[in-house]
Amino acid sequence: MRFDWKEQRLKDFVEINPYSRLPKGAVAKKVSMDKLQPNCRDIPSFELAAYMGGAKFQNGDTLMARITPCLENGKIAQVNILDGNEVGFGSTEYIVFRAKDGISDKDFVYSLVCSSLVREPAIKSMVGSSNRQRVQTDVVENLLISLPPLVEQKKIGELLRSFDDKIRINNAINHNLQQQAIALYQNAFPYGVDDILPDGWRIATIGEIFNLHDSKRIPLSGGERDRMTKKVFPYYGATSLMDYVDDYLFDGIYLLLGEDGTVIDAGGFPVLQYVWGKFWVNNHAHIITGKRGYTTESLWVLFKQTSVRSIVTGAVQPKISQANLKSIQIVLPPIEQLNAYNEHIQPMFATIRNNQDENSRLSALRDTLLPKLMSGEIDVSKVEI
Repeated sequence: MRFDWKEQRLKDFVEINPYSRLPKGAVAKKVSMDKLQPNCRDIPSFELAAYMGGAKFQNGDTLMARITPCLENGKIAQVNILDGNEVGFGSTEYIVFRAKDGISDKDFVYSLVCSSLVREPAIKSMVGSSNRQRVQTDVVENLLISLPPLVEQKKIGELLRSFDDKIRINNAINHNLQQQAIALYQNAFPYGVDDILPDGWRIATIGEIFNLHDSKRIPLSGGERDRMTKKVFPYYGATSLMDYVDDYLFDGIYLLLGEDGTVIDAGGFPVLQYVWGKFWVNNHAHIITGKRGYTTESLWVLFKQTSVRSIVTGAVQPKISQANLKSIQIVLPPIEQLNAYNEHIQPMFATIRNNQDENSRLSALRDTLLPKLMSGEIDVSKVEI
């Protein structure tokens, strides 16, 4: 520890679950737990809803999931979706951290909460039933941590923020490219199943245009994942990256579609992941590639415009079965036009993959620097940023 760092309780350094005024019934921006992305600073989306309860927050605050497995999966974010003194709200399962004027820096606070100095003791403090364990807030409040002066906090926060800023830019570029691909598809293939189709077009089912690789999937138990120590390859679930393992089943470019649990979004469209490289998939996602002119990319675009609400079964545990998925009707365009579209979007998706790979490298470098900066092992007091 540097001589000018001071050991103090976390609650003396930051405000934890601070007061923010938001009357019941007031319409405000809501950030539910599913909106937070693992190991991602920025909140990608929100909804407008009447406030009836839950954590309240303002811009610059850090949200940390306090429930398993969300915290273990890295659901920690910094609020940046509000205007001025606007107050938003979200899940009751958030702990909210706010920097204190003249004492702590908001970017440093976010990095501190992400670091093992806060996150690991928080996870160890969890109590409750095995699948609903929660962080004990008082344990977090009373953590003793060696912390730098405000000037040094700002330098550390700014240095780490530069990684997240670049990740945010790459994500924005990828989102724009995805929207372009969807708009191009809608322009090239404007017909629906109820329209009169030109020559060469026909009604088909989704089952005719994709290959399903579910039979190759072998779920891993929690114990098996724990015994895998190298943590090299992604292990995917229905909605997001869940873990890393030291073996893989798939190698290539695939589309993952939620099979049970969270299978559709608010609009009734399927929960999708566009993935590539070497990875393992658990038993909560269908593994898909395209055929008959459809690539994985054009299949992604098609699914992004295809409501699957009518084929979801199960009131308690929503599910999309293979049979129901294959039965959805679509309009199949002529192969020549489909090939031309594929040629147009392949460079776009290549850029998306490159940007995401860069994000992974940036995240890894950020996470390597984080504990060294937070412990004072790397001295940033003389760094010019």
